[in-house]
Amino acid sequence: MNEISQKQNKELAEAKDREARIEEMHKLFTTSTDFSYSSIKKWIDLSDKKELTAEEEKKTEELKLEISIANGLKNGLWVANLSYEKYYKFLATTRSMLVKEYDCKTPIELMLADRIVGNYWRSMKLDMILHRLIETDDSRYTFNDSKMNIIRELSKGLESASRQLNTSIMLLKELKQPALNVKVKNAIIGQNQQFNVNKQDNQQQDEIIEPK
Repeated sequence: MNEISQKQNKELAEAKDREARIEEMHKLFTTSTDFSYSSIKKWIDLSDKKELTAEEEKKTEELKLEISIANGLKNGLWVANLSYEKYYKFLATTRSMLVKEYDCKTPIELMLADRIVGNYWRSMKLDMILHRLIETDDSRYTFNDSKMNIIRELSKGLESASRQLNTSIMLLKELKQPALNVKVKNAIIGQNQQFNVNKQDNQQQDEIIEPK
């Protein structure tokens, strides 16, 4: 009997352990994961060392980049790298100003801030190219079929970027607009009739105003 009981207990323990493992894996695969957490832990472990090998120093830099990229929506890294390195500070500063002005905190608000900066940058670049195609630096205008086709395509791109820019701005403004609390004091009962609530001698009385 003891051998049978021990065997059953062992099987029961294994079954419970299996269920626990299944539940653990279920959480792992179904829960939103912050991949930067493990990278930050590794980076801290390396940073705590007094001396680093060349390989460890390289790994430290790789981890810093990995963490920055993983948090690109929060820190604005993606939108700052939309164009060439020489424009990085302008894009990063513009995004920072926008986030501060509208107090963007949620992922949706930050995404809209990125789209606003991105579409603004695209529309301004297209506008600049169009102006330089249409007018030369000596104020002359030259046109041919090839140039007209390019101008036409660039104009379509500018129109699209401007439309998306305006849409993103309106969406962000709507998200940040405070909710309106409207208290209705007078209720309309019928055509040209109004129901007023007056307080007289601490008693509530109803008055119907008939149409004149």
